[in-house]
Amino acid sequence: MKIEVKKEGIFIPKGLLEELEIEDVEVVLKEHEILVKPKSLTRKLKGFVKTRLTVRELDQLYTEI
Repeated sequence: MKIEVKKEGIFIPKGLLEELEIEDVEVVLKEHEILVKPKSLTRKLKGFVKTRLTVRELDQLYTEI
């Protein structure tokens, strides 16, 4: 599975996203990059949060990511 660049756009195989455990994504276009990130807070913070956080702290992390 590889990412393909075609005239119509960039194609990312669904299997690749499934391998990365990304199901529902948000695409952010920046000046020199395209960021594909999960919408799920759980997926965004997977492997990132190691300590107990308050709901407010988690919400702050979610909006920063």
